[in-house]
Amino acid sequence: MTTRERLIPIDGTANFRDLGGYRADGGWTNWGALFRSDGLHRVSEAGQSALVDLGVKRVIDLRDAAELEMSPDAEILGAEAIHHPIFASAREHVAAELGIMELTEVIYLSHGDTLTAAVRLLADDVSGATLFHCTAGKDRTGAVAALTLTAVGVDRDDVLADYEVTAANLAGPWLDAHLELLRSFGVTLTPKILELVGDSPAPALERALDQVESRFGSVRDYLFEHGLTEAELARLHARLVSAE
Repeated sequence: MTTRERLIPIDGTANFRDLGGYRADGGWTNWGALFRSDGLHRVSEAGQSALVDLGVKRVIDLRDAAELEMSPDAEILGAEAIHHPIFASAREHVAAELGIMELTEVIYLSHGDTLTAAVRLLADDVSGATLFHCTAGKDRTGAVAALTLTAVGVDRDDVLADYEVTAANLAGPWLDAHLELLRSFGVTLTPKILELVGDSPAPALERALDQVESRFGSVRDYLFEHGLTEAELARLHARLVSAE
């Protein structure tokens, strides 16, 4: 099964995916255990029902406080909602006009504590599936996904492919609406802004992961340095991976 086929058509989302079916240490990642997505603020009643049917019991919102206030998530019946911002202000990154290569590196090297804390939340014993998301389901969500998949032994090529497919998922109505929103805030849509909002090139993630490994030795060591314990890693693996 390809990363594209992992896309689940939840009404009101563009980039909702199951992280199951990847070869990992000792087996394969479980289907229906962990989902990643773009924002849930446009999810319809039908979409909410679909999330309930998928068994989602925890929703982790990685957006900042301003994003949450402007576009609160749709409520998912029976699901615990956790607000866990990766950084304080998404608008600051837009205003700084960082390119996607620079932003991806900044996220990993400047926000290791909050990224690792998000991974620790995924290790919790939840009686159902966990869904994590930001606005696009691309940069912050992509970082948490890449760290989590790598931590349980998913191959680098699969991790890069999972990240890269986001751009194709966002192209079209989602991207058009988000660019219109930025225009309404007075943002000039420079080439860097367009790249930042809609692109997810594998080389950006690869460079960031290379930097992590150069500084910390491995992704697991990076997570340990920022607070993950061996016991939490074991729980994460047990929750997400089943033997062949």
